[in-house]
Amino acid sequence: MEKQFWQDYKSSFFTVPVVVVSVDGKTRPNLITLGWTGIVNSDPLMVGISVRPSRYSRDLLHEHKVFGLNIPNKALAAGTDYCGIKSGRDVDKVSELGWHVFRGRSLGVPLVEEFPVNAECQITQIIPLGSHELFLAEVKGVYIAKEYLKGNRVDWTTAEGLVYGSQTYYVVKEGVFGQGDSYRELKK
Repeated sequence: MEKQFWQDYKSSFFTVPVVVVSVDGKTRPNLITLGWTGIVNSDPLMVGISVRPSRYSRDLLHEHKVFGLNIPNKALAAGTDYCGIKSGRDVDKVSELGWHVFRGRSLGVPLVEEFPVNAECQITQIIPLGSHELFLAEVKGVYIAKEYLKGNRVDWTTAEGLVYGSQTYYVVKEGVFGQGDSYRELKK
């Protein structure tokens, strides 16, 4: 495999999960799409989201110290993109997209009903990084659409979960290898 030095690696080093964060605004819930996000700890379950200081949602996150994490699927790709390019200073994204908000049981944060998976998150630490601030948060409650559960797991191939990379949204279409399968393969 021939390699070349890549100058523009900062914009899209590899694919990442994409989420729509919901947070209470001054008069209505606000939504922001983020790609710099992920699970950072298992026990307690914690996530990290990175937000530019110039974004409208950044001040709301500092003020409320809680947020909703809404994990989109293929059907929500256009709305997910819209939430990343429009500012809540100017637009009521929930109304514009015709989405519906419900309040989580644990923290009362706004969550978007149309998303297959939602989580309520309590911010525990904010770390300035440079271009972004990292918000570390403990997950306090998770909601999953029943049709995407397979046993005790989310079936992302059925849900058609989104990931982001190279300025493009991609769909999770198939699982190719299960955790621990390598060990079983080696024992054959």
